[in-house]
Amino acid sequence: MSRESCSLDELGDKKWKANPSLLITYYTLVDGLAMGVYGTLFNLLLKSVGFSTSAVGRVTSNTLWGSALLSLFLGFLSDKVDKKTVLVFSHLLGVFFGTYRALSISTAALNVSSFFFGGFSAVSATVVSTILVMKTDRDERSKYFGLNFGIGMLTGTVGNFIGGFLGELLGLKLSVLLSNLVRIFALIPILKLSVKEQEVSRGVWNHVKQVRKNIPTNVRNVLIYYFLSTVSVGFGAGLFVSFGNIIFHDLFNFKPSLIGIILSLAQLATGLGAIFSHKLGKKFSEVRVLIFSYVLVPIMIVFLSFTREPAVFSTVYVLRFAVMNMVSPLLSSVVFSQVPTSILASVNGLNNFLNNVSRALSAELFAFFSQYSAGYTLIFLVSSVFYFANAFAMLRLLRNIRV
Repeated sequence: MSRESCSLDELGDKKWKANPSLLITYYTLVDGLAMGVYGTLFNLLLKSVGFSTSAVGRVTSNTLWGSALLSLFLGFLSDKVDKKTVLVFSHLLGVFFGTYRALSISTAALNVSSFFFGGFSAVSATVVSTILVMKTDRDERSKYFGLNFGIGMLTGTVGNFIGGFLGELLGLKLSVLLSNLVRIFALIPILKLSVKEQEVSRGVWNHVKQVRKNIPTNVRNVLIYYFLSTVSVGFGAGLFVSFGNIIFHDLFNFKPSLIGIILSLAQLATGLGAIFSHKLGKKFSEVRVLIFSYVLVPIMIVFLSFTREPAVFSTVYVLRFAVMNMVSPLLSSVVFSQVPTSILASVNGLNNFLNNVSRALSAELFAFFSQYSAGYTLIFLVSSVFYFANAFAMLRLLRNIRV
């Protein structure tokens, strides 16, 4: 880090201000590292103080409802006011509620603070991805999306790895609190960010009318299937992805350090794959890479339903996570390259809303299924159905893509 700081000073502040993609990547670097530790340990903290797996599922559901509702409102607000201001204040409030919920002693306070934590944390991601779309052209979009997404995964890898050992060394609560407070330092590059608004939004419903009336049929179809894909993946992923640490704890009674290593390997593979995904897209075509990924993933989830051998289960879990998520930058590049820039922010915000609503609802299903002895078998089987639905939606979407 010290060498990077010296280079920043030598190059001069002006150059770095002119490159918002690079500043956003540094934000992702710091925030991803801290959130990796926080996310690895928070559910385990709840379990350690006596919360049932079902109760943890409901807390996660409230977090996702906040991500859906509050981030949608603040995302549209960011079209009316300075995006940098929205990003800074939402990030600070996310840190505040992340600390508050770790100290909450009542279920009601925990659920309410989790709602606000999810909302303010999610709006930061919405604003960041919107700025990336605004500041990149089609030729370089997949590269920058892959870089930012890959950095986020790689820092999550380190965060998961460190989190498991910190939890055993310092205790779960202290580790959670420290990791959350470190997120404040992620704002340093954002304070140097310069974002000039291209236009003032006329409101979401006008954007919807514009899509319906003025956008070519193939683009409308792309957006319809993109949203259907988001809902399908949201339901499928919400049933188990948010609860990876709980699943390994319940099925195999793994220690936090081992859980951290497994989650780290999943994110490491995903991060490396995401960074180089644009090369795969160029070699085999983006469409073929996406089809391969989305057809293979539900097959792997069905396999997870029935295997309970720890090493095999962990290996397939890591591979499934990597294959599914490493192509996310390709999908973003393909879809956003079809969409007019005048509606990108609204499309991005609505997509995040649908994703978090479906994940929140499926978190309730997780809480319900986890009460039964065969709960995890049901969870994975139902999840695979949603991922098969996503594969169908993606095949329909890609038929409407025009290069």
